[in-house]
Amino acid sequence: MKSRNWLLLFYALLVAGLPLAGLAYALLGSVGIAGPLATGFTGRYWLALGTDTGLLKSALFSMWVAGASLTLAVALALALVLGAQATLRRRPFPTLLYVPLLMPSLVMGFYLFQLLSRAGWLSRLSFGLGFTSGVEGFPELVQDAAGVGIIAAHVLLAFPFLTLLFQAIYQESRLADYYQLAQTLGARPGQFRWRVAVPVLLRRAAPTLLLSGIATLGAYDIPLLLGRPYPQMLSVYIATRLQRFDLRELPAAYLAGFLVAVGLLGLILVLTRLARRHAL
Repeated sequence: MKSRNWLLLFYALLVAGLPLAGLAYALLGSVGIAGPLATGFTGRYWLALGTDTGLLKSALFSMWVAGASLTLAVALALALVLGAQATLRRRPFPTLLYVPLLMPSLVMGFYLFQLLSRAGWLSRLSFGLGFTSGVEGFPELVQDAAGVGIIAAHVLLAFPFLTLLFQAIYQESRLADYYQLAQTLGARPGQFRWRVAVPVLLRRAAPTLLLSGIATLGAYDIPLLLGRPYPQMLSVYIATRLQRFDLRELPAAYLAGFLVAVGLLGLILVLTRLARRHAL
């Protein structure tokens, strides 16, 4: 019994104690009490936040990338589950869905960089086929202002997992039987999909979808490889400021990290509670 208590204490320390200690250190560093440049309490870094638009632009860019990635991944997964049930049951397609899940995100980012960059495989192929006259004629798909490459990488990583999740919910909820019943009652296939199947799948998968979107919001390695120096996603923005040689940037970086961490934790709590309230 004692060993179980020690195990629970160690687990609580890992999942709560250390992150909370890190948040406390970041908060103290943002007001000049902790850190290499601690000189006493000051609020100038908080006041300077109102004139610095970098954090706000990074937050908006991160929300755009997370929202677009999750929307496209969910749309692809729903299209496969609701429109290709026979294919999902036929091998080797179910096995192929696991292949992207085995790839680390950095590997996926590097693969897309080699595929979609202006010096990549598609650019060379389009030049060889005469579709483009040079590197400048190929569209900017990575390290672009809209984050197309980042979104594509997250979609490729997320939609196979979401397809497997939706397929499990589809079978567990016996939606195939409900489809037969809806047809017997005269409902069209489109009516069943939009009024029955899609609400059931989205509500049952809502907590996982929310956590997936928040994980994309805080991603680091893919935006670092496929993103521009400006705008940056939140994790890259904070890490860049923490790693600068100018130590005077550290309090502002501590402040940005503290605000982002608290904001994400609050978002997780609120959205998870909403998802549970509206779950079936």
